[in-house]
Amino acid sequence: EVSGWALATVTPRLRELTLSGATLVTDAGVGAVARACTGLRQIALRQCRSISDAALATLAAHCASLTALDVARCGVVTDRGVSKLAAGCSQLASLQLEGHADVTDASLHALAAGCPKLSLLNLWVCSNVTDAGVAALAQACPNLTSLDVRLCSKVGAVAVSALAAHCPSLTALYTERAGPVDDEAVVRLAAGCPRLALLDLGMQDNLTDAALLAVAERCSQLRSLSVAYCKQLTDAGVSTLVAACPQLSTLDLNNCTLLTQTTLEAIAAHCPRLQSLDLGGQPGSGQRLATDAGLLELAAACHGLRSLNIRYCSDVSAEAVERIKDLLCANVQVRQ
Repeated sequence: EVSGWALATVTPRLRELTLSGATLVTDAGVGAVARACTGLRQIALRQCRSISDAALATLAAHCASLTALDVARCGVVTDRGVSKLAAGCSQLASLQLEGHADVTDASLHALAAGCPKLSLLNLWVCSNVTDAGVAALAQACPNLTSLDVRLCSKVGAVAVSALAAHCPSLTALYTERAGPVDDEAVVRLAAGCPRLALLDLGMQDNLTDAALLAVAERCSQLRSLSVAYCKQLTDAGVSTLVAACPQLSTLDLNNCTLLTQTTLEAIAAHCPRLQSLDLGGQPGSGQRLATDAGLLELAAACHGLRSLNIRYCSDVSAEAVERIKDLLCANVQVRQ
């Protein structure tokens, strides 16, 4: 355990500090660091349960050069603290706010007004932000490269369209269990953000092959894709996408129940860099994507595969699993 008071005599030349998980660090300790180290650039306080708005206010008052702050799943962080941070730290480029349900659009408007250099924002489980707030942020922060709005049920297609219109450098977007995102929004996203490397569309069950065809046409640098539980997707859409995105290393097709071995054959043919593949289902889901023959073909082609989920894939035998492990030198983690 590291307490904040132990940091009171820290060198004033300190530029980066990581205290994530240090449960004895308090607002007072962070204040001592902020006052002593006014040139601080980065500080990580993730899961420091005693940290609140007061720490953000002190950092804003004393560390004008701050570029990165992680207060994910800390104590109580609200609009009050984020607004002070945005007003005092105009150089801020990375902000992790994961898990703070008291953060609302007011915080996003403050960041839009005060932090034009913002490039990474994590709002996972910030359930009170909305399309309007994200749209305002996108318009004011064109250098945004990564946005996480998972479990933000009020953020959906309108926000994604705003990102497409204003953030051409976006490389990572997480929307699993956010508000509804439709094909039209993904088509706009692919056209406006061709540098996308990571796209999480899990649980967006409105999506069809049209979304994947747009991504395939525009986003050839894609390395990670999740379309888990997107149950309208077919072999045609997924096969086209994997053929167009040879850099894919992570692919999540969990509970995409219309897919068949045709998709598996396309993955084997076009994804030599694949490291993680999720083909799992759930009891009674009718998942027929994974078969012995298809998985053996995959293992022979994707030598870098390290994680394979085939839970509830009833057409896969124990013998095939052992053969897959042999082909991949037993380095693969298979979930059954």
